[in-house]
Amino acid sequence: MQQISVIIVDDEPLARQGLALRLNQFDEFVLIAQCADGEEALDAINQHHPDVVFVDIEMPRMNGIELAKCLHERFLDTPEKLPKIVFVTAFKEIALDALEFQAFDYLLKPISDDRVTSCLNNLKNELQEAKTLALHQQLDSLITQKTGDSISGFIRRLEDVDYQGVSDLAQQITLKSGSDIIRIESDSLFWIEAAGDYMCVHTREGTQIIRKTLNQFEQELNPNIFARVSRSVILNISKIVKLSPNSNGEYLATLCSGDEAKVSRNYKEALFEKVKPK
Repeated sequence: MQQISVIIVDDEPLARQGLALRLNQFDEFVLIAQCADGEEALDAINQHHPDVVFVDIEMPRMNGIELAKCLHERFLDTPEKLPKIVFVTAFKEIALDALEFQAFDYLLKPISDDRVTSCLNNLKNELQEAKTLALHQQLDSLITQKTGDSISGFIRRLEDVDYQGVSDLAQQITLKSGSDIIRIESDSLFWIEAAGDYMCVHTREGTQIIRKTLNQFEQELNPNIFARVSRSVILNISKIVKLSPNSNGEYLATLCSGDEAKVSRNYKEALFEKVKPK
């Protein structure tokens, strides 16, 4: 598991030292800063972006409750970036009241080893679940972008389809035309050409005008199926029926639709590698 970064906030140096010594016994946790009050802690949190903050409740200048309020306000629009807060206090009643501020846990002074171990294990589990969920969402977004399918649909296709590689599953692309979301089968997409700030996506069903760059298309499309042939054109390789040389060293690609596109000298060798007889 990736290391969990921690900041300790307590106005008592011995209390900070005691908690730091306990943290050192757990390889997963790394102490990145110690602070004597809430204001100092705010600066450290902004600088280090810790996963966990252990906060003493009773401190001068800015106490632990005030620090927690400030952090919740600061991360109101990005709650996923809010560090886990563990309150530390000698008074159980205060700790229970402090839990109203969505603290993860509290530790009572003097802190027992068993209580620290329990708290740290719960933190590990919680943070691992959060990171797993974030990775799942990232993977789901990427698969949807690449294949036009959700991760659950992708898994079903892995189970049901006889394929030779993951790239074979990218059979659809998703386009946004104005406010419309359009899904197109890769086999029906013939070619794409740049037209100023827009892209003309030529398909079997017609032409779609898309606000997107050619570089973005090139990154999203399956390179085994599509090839960049000039600064302004991407072709579906399977739709090329003829390549005719020009006198200037360029080629003219004729598609099965009857459309023609120039293959520039800078791109022709890469295209020939993809279309040469096996």
